[in-house]
Amino acid sequence: MRWLSFLSSPSREQLERRKRYELRRAAIKPRIGATIYCADLRMSVPPGMSDELWRWLVERGWRELDDLSLRHRLRALPASRVTALIDGTPEQWEELLADAIRHAIRKPTIERARVYA
Repeated sequence: MRWLSFLSSPSREQLERRKRYELRRAAIKPRIGATIYCADLRMSVPPGMSDELWRWLVERGWRELDDLSLRHRLRALPASRVTALIDGTPEQWEELLADAIRHAIRKPTIERARVYA
């Protein structure tokens, strides 16, 4: 069992390479209209999103969604709340993002609506 876990675990070089790749990928701000996600939440990148806000979101786990077929399974943050986040100051971002998440959680997803129908 020890050998199996030893052979199946990634090496230090692989972990460093993966981390560099993720950092490089996250450093590039997505284009306007792209979908970004974190956990089961999504939002479209609006015009005016600063590089500083993008880095802040990346630090909190937000990434660009590559597989758009999964988009309908994620809860959308309200566009008005995302606009408020874009217009807010860095000191307000945490509170504004939490407010947007609260509003997204209140709305049912498409899959939940099918269950109740």
